[in-house]
Parts: sequence; structure tokens; C-alpha cells
Amino acid sequence: MSYRAFKFIVSGRVQDVNYRAFAKGIAHDAGVVGWIANDTTGQVVGEAQGSEGALDRFKKALHTGPKHARVKGVDLSNERILYGLEYDVFEVRRVRSD
Repeated sequence: MSYRAFKFIVSGRVQDVNYRAFAKGIAHDAGVVGWIANDTTGQVVGEAQGSEGALDRFKKALHTGPKHARVKGVDLSNERILYGLEYDVFEVRRVRSD
């Protein structure tokens, strides 16, 4: 079975509004694995892997965010096909600084 994957950067008012927890909940419900973290520039970044349908649902949620978020943009990169998942769960990481 093949899967899809992408990296994402979400900009706007997305820190201190439970954005990461929101994304983790959507990922869990949709069957998406990967990770999400705040970065030092005020954005949220991460990587998602799963079936095409699961990732479509997750992408839509990234654009919406939780109630108090104000998403200005979602940039997707490194979209690719996988023949096995590289993660077991979707995890919230504290901060990405690279």
C-alpha cells in the first residue's frame, strides 16, 4: 500500500491558541501520523503522512485551525509518495529551532 506525505508551515496567529493540540486531534481522527511544532518565528511547522483521503482532511483542518487561531497561510512542501509510514503516531513537539 502506498501513502502520501508532506511538510507544512502554517503562518498567522497560530501559537498560544491550541493549534498544535487541534491538529493532533484531527490527525488522530483521520489516521494521519507525523509531528507538529512551534518554531521560533511564530509559525507552526510539521510533517504529515497517511492515505490520500486522510491527508486531504488534515490539509483542510490546517487552513481552519481552532477557534482562536487566525491562519494566514499554509505552505506545503516535499510532497511525496511513501511505501511505508515513517512514524507510528502524530506527536506534538515543543519547539523547532532549525
